Amino acid sequence: MPTIPKNQTDLARMLNLAKSAVSAQVRRGMPTTSLEAAQAWRREHIDPARKKGARLDQYYRPRQDLPAPETDALAQVITLMATASDALARGQEIEAMVPALRGALAAVPPELRDDLGTLPMPVMRVLLRHVLDVLPDREKNPTDEAGKPFYIDGSTLTDEDARAAGAIWYEIAAGELVFDLDALREYYKGTAP
Repeated sequence: MPTIPKNQTDLARMLNLAKSAVSAQVRRGMPTTSLEAAQAWRREHIDPARKKGARLDQYYRPRQDLPAPETDALAQVITLMATASDALARGQEIEAMVPALRGALAAVPPELRDDLGTLPMPVMRVLLRHVLDVLPDREKNPTDEAGKPFYIDGSTLTDEDARAAGAIWYEIAAGELVFDLDALREYYKGTAP
């Protein structure tokens, strides 16, 4: 899955270059559609002696190995989540950040999502609000036809069940799993808050 920059400034950050250098390279034909496309163009068109970090003089340090795109995706989620969590703690709204948060969550490959650890619940509640608002009231905790409560105590979940439930909530927060909210409201009619 390609890493898509939001704009040239974002691409400059990803490439560890000044925005002016990226603008100059874009004028020369460097694509901005993805980080990988820009890196491929740069490998083909930029003289190694002119690459940032390749010169070993008093003004430049040797180039550090760049992290893999997956590592960048993890770092982006962690940074965005921390920023959103701090904003919420200060009483600010984070609705404007929701698209970026969803995009960052979706960019993390499924096999690396456990590496994120526990995500901040206040931020997750904002990302999940559209579904949580439709679910039955937790205080009422309705039961199904078999008498089983809708909300269960976490102690009754196996580790595998907890992981599966967490993966589903992650997919909803990332915008990967979408529900027909009207149908969900109808299903829980009378029990929703």
